[in-house]
Amino acid sequence: MGKKENKITWKYLTEEDKDYIRMTYYDEEMCHEEKMETLGDKFGVKGRTIRRWWLEKMDLKQPSSRLPQQLLDARDRNIENDVKVVFTTGAQNETSFNRKQLASMNQYKTFLTDKKNKKTQIAVIPIRYRNPTTPTEDVKKTKDMWWVDELEPLLFYNKIEFGDVKIAADTHVSPTAKMPLTGFEALADDCHLILGAFRIHFKTQARLRNTPLRTMSTTGAITRKNYSSSKAGDTASIHHAYGFSIIELKNDGTCHVPRNIYVTDDGEFIDLCYKVTPEGVTKIDTTEAIVWGDIHNEIIDKNIYNKTKKLCKILKPKKHIIHDLLDGARFNPHERKDTFILRRKIANGKYLIKQEVNEALKFPKRVLKDCGGEQVYVVQSNHDEFLDRHITDMNWKNDLHNSPAYLEFAMIQQTVDLEEYGNIFGYLLNEKYDESKWNVDYLKYGDSLTVKGFNLAMHGDHGTNGSRGNITQYKRMNFKMIHGHNHSPTIMDGVTSVGLTGHLKQYYTRKGVSTHAYAHCLVHENGKRQLLVFDDNGEISDLI
Repeated sequence: MGKKENKITWKYLTEEDKDYIRMTYYDEEMCHEEKMETLGDKFGVKGRTIRRWWLEKMDLKQPSSRLPQQLLDARDRNIENDVKVVFTTGAQNETSFNRKQLASMNQYKTFLTDKKNKKTQIAVIPIRYRNPTTPTEDVKKTKDMWWVDELEPLLFYNKIEFGDVKIAADTHVSPTAKMPLTGFEALADDCHLILGAFRIHFKTQARLRNTPLRTMSTTGAITRKNYSSSKAGDTASIHHAYGFSIIELKNDGTCHVPRNIYVTDDGEFIDLCYKVTPEGVTKIDTTEAIVWGDIHNEIIDKNIYNKTKKLCKILKPKKHIIHDLLDGARFNPHERKDTFILRRKIANGKYLIKQEVNEALKFPKRVLKDCGGEQVYVVQSNHDEFLDRHITDMNWKNDLHNSPAYLEFAMIQQTVDLEEYGNIFGYLLNEKYDESKWNVDYLKYGDSLTVKGFNLAMHGDHGTNGSRGNITQYKRMNFKMIHGHNHSPTIMDGVTSVGLTGHLKQYYTRKGVSTHAYAHCLVHENGKRQLLVFDDNGEISDLI
């Protein structure tokens, strides 16, 4: 919420403004003078006006340092010493909760404790919010906040250190915040950070090469929707997600990357290969789809590919969605004038264009053989376009090593209606995989592929009306999607971006810091997705 430069009177305050004033009043981390200065700067008024709002307009008379007894008790709780897995979710005060979700979480907790020898604990983050449009708001003003009895023994209200994960259970994130992770990067320090919020967001922290991967994520909710009748409240209600985070402690004292779980209204969820309902835990037969992290076949990470192959043997995905299959390293237009890179390609024997193209064309067949499944979809991506740009811009006489390939591809460009195929690479893929023999499709720009309500046909390089694509823009759209392109695993409301299958250490990322990571995304049969991010050892979980 930005600073307001002009003086504002009480009648012009929005409900969000009043909620901000109320939360500042109860903020225990700030002294009285800091609160007055913060609100005075924000609304352009003097301290006496702030005091009048507190006392006369909002009736905030209880000591600001006083916490409800439930939160005082929650401050003293901590994770038990022998716990190996933690489930953490968020609960709003004075709000009913999804009882079936809690039942399913308890079923999974028992399963992991008894069957996997992984003692599990549930930690619920109390999230404070006053809904000024509820009929009982006037009564609530005179009472302490409270949480339902069933959740009370699960409440934590402190900073929980679990391996290299920090659960900031006492950090306030407004339930109506559109970007709940923004501004908390420093709080993570050298840990994965989890915040209590009802929207599910996830992102990787920027890091230097050879430093540990760190992430930030929110929990999702166990309580039901309870928002003000306002634009902010309506928007928050749309993106309210039942869910929780799973944190697994490894033998070396660090944790796997925390993963988000989406829960249905009926309390059902799927984690990896386990389907959990209030009645129990079963193993799934298949997964609807796996969206691979961008492949970049020329520089594919063999370890991540092999780990994914093993994963697919368990998850049995029906559909494989492939982004940036063709890397284009040997004809990258951004490296044409870099003589160091060109010389290195020659020294490494990686300069024949057709060889790279042919190797990329083999990949769908390799996936079907190694990973099973019914169909492979190759999504038209910006790196595919490198080949067309090379044929258009370059002269075959200046590169006689590649002149036969150049002339072959140029003939395709000049004799084939590439609008039907997307580009030269799309044409070659269609030629190689005859529809009568292979279930391999090239999804060109403008094509559609929807699986369980998720659009999977966009690479992520293009946005609205010719603009560049980015996930912040996509999250404002009225449909859900999973895309590639930016190499940084991200969840923002209904949009998910996968990471990489190609090597992280690429030449162009040597400068500065990077948010890139290895990650795929699953689409489960219950219509929920799951982002799987590999840790620095190439592992996702010890549960399968």
